[in-house]
Amino acid sequence: MAGAYSTSAHSPFAHARALPPARLAKLQHDQLLLVQRTIAPSVVAMPLFSVVISAMLSAWVPFWLLAAWVATVTAASAMMGIVYFFHMRSGQKLAETKRWTAISFAVAGTFGIAWIAPSLFFWGYCDATGHMLLALVFACCVSGCAALQSPCPPLLVATFLPYAMALIIPPLFQGEPFYWGLSALGLGFSMFMGHLARHIYVTARDMLLLREDKSELIEQLTAAKIESDKARQRAEAASQAKSKFLANMSHELRTPLNAILGFSEVMRDEVFGNLGSRQYVGYATDIHSSGEHLLGLINDVLDLSRIEAGRFVVRAEEINVPDAIKTAYAMFELRAANAGIRLKAEIDPGLPLLLADDRACRQILINLISNAVKFTPAGGTVTTFARRSAGGGMEVGVTDTGAGIDPADVAMVFEAFGQGRHDIAVNEKGTGLGLPIVRGLVEAHGGKVRLDSVLGKGTTVMCTFPRERLSAPQPVPIRLATVL
Repeated sequence: MAGAYSTSAHSPFAHARALPPARLAKLQHDQLLLVQRTIAPSVVAMPLFSVVISAMLSAWVPFWLLAAWVATVTAASAMMGIVYFFHMRSGQKLAETKRWTAISFAVAGTFGIAWIAPSLFFWGYCDATGHMLLALVFACCVSGCAALQSPCPPLLVATFLPYAMALIIPPLFQGEPFYWGLSALGLGFSMFMGHLARHIYVTARDMLLLREDKSELIEQLTAAKIESDKARQRAEAASQAKSKFLANMSHELRTPLNAILGFSEVMRDEVFGNLGSRQYVGYATDIHSSGEHLLGLINDVLDLSRIEAGRFVVRAEEINVPDAIKTAYAMFELRAANAGIRLKAEIDPGLPLLLADDRACRQILINLISNAVKFTPAGGTVTTFARRSAGGGMEVGVTDTGAGIDPADVAMVFEAFGQGRHDIAVNEKGTGLGLPIVRGLVEAHGGKVRLDSVLGKGTTVMCTFPRERLSAPQPVPIRLATVL
């Protein structure tokens, strides 16, 4: 019986695609259900057909024999219906697939034997017309069986073979060439329908496997989405917690730091009298300088936390970009001169005013110029440019002739505390907050930041502001501190 519900490698219904045991069990389960649901209407239809066929054969076959056949077909059909009903009620467990396949095979075989009774018992009563009717009936049975039951090979074998035998064997006993030809036609027709059943089986199998793959993919995508949503929520919570922590720490540190700066400035300037030694004045100067550097770092952290938390408010006013560049350059002229770096400005004439936050604009320029000066060797050039963009906005940026950034590090330099690798040594190490702050401030204005770098040639960082951030050709006074 095992061979009735397993598809061996040598079976004509074996498929080239090897499946793991669990997947094969699921496939066999789906194949059985597919055929059972397809032939479920035959539980009622086949007894009705037997009544019609009996009426047609009543001219040759005794009534009692026809009645016995109808009763047998009805009983066999009822058995099929009962098996289908209890299989559906059982929960359709995969572990019980082989048992239900064996039961279905036995019931289908019983029905097949019951259905071919006309060929066994009625053939001798009929004349040539009755023989043609029986041949037509069993040819229809062979074709219907091949079409409906081929997805499940055990059930196909249980009924296809009896139907084919009923079509092929009885004509052979007539002993006439006409019937021999009829038997040969029945054999050829059965072989063709068997070939067709093979193709239907493969198509149904592939369809079931694809359906299972789709279901698994949907489950995996659903699980991945749920996990992704959880990860995103955790990341957002962590980011908010980090921003809140940084903001709180920045405020907590600024209070004592302001006191240190104030007292060190008093000591440095000897406001209350001579300190007694110039060395103490130097110490006070170093304390004040270090404190200012630390305060600048804290301000950067605070700005970045505001940007990441979405609490940065753009207070727009009209800014003259050339004047802003000139003011920013004034802060770096001495430092650049001492380092042997040339500062240049390339500004298109007739630029409109930029509607932006004044403090943010100054911070953008200072951070970009500071980075460029920091990583440009002696003899290099730092160029700050401002021009109209192709989309009608404004492009503001800085180009240097430094060592450049490795392409693998471009994404990292825009992360908080991220720094790229450089081929030159610098006296002042950065914190890695400059470019993240620049990007956050520019994006808060609706703009974008682009970084282009070539190792050994230099780096260009360009901030593009949309045309909505540009003033009208003839500036109209606007109220300051307007939130856009």
